[in-house]
Amino acid sequence: MQNLKPMVFTAEAQADADGVHEFYAVIGMTILGASGCVEAYAASGTTFNFDVQDDTADVITAVTANTAGTPGTWLTPALGGTETPVHIAAGSSVEIDINLDTGTADYTIVLFVTLDEV
Repeated sequence: MQNLKPMVFTAEAQADADGVHEFYAVIGMTILGASGCVEAYAASGTTFNFDVQDDTADVITAVTANTAGTPGTWLTPALGGTETPVHIAAGSSVEIDINLDTGTADYTIVLFVTLDEV
């Protein structure tokens, strides 16, 4: 799939928070997959997941990657999963919320998208 583009988001020592990563979609895109992986927890954290919002509405929820060093995924059939692709319209505000039980985490999130024609 030659048109698949990764969008990579990282943070260190990030606490539980909404809108940790936000961007304006200058063109439309379709999310075909998402992956998250915690590199390390601070304190005694054991729960990590993330949500993706399109103009404040949840479109992907609770992608879970609780074990440090083990990615969690959300995948559509095009990438071997069962989830429904999510189209983000041009002009949308896209937000990634981080959900932790306690402490902070260092992590990487990748959204796998195809871009609309310009």
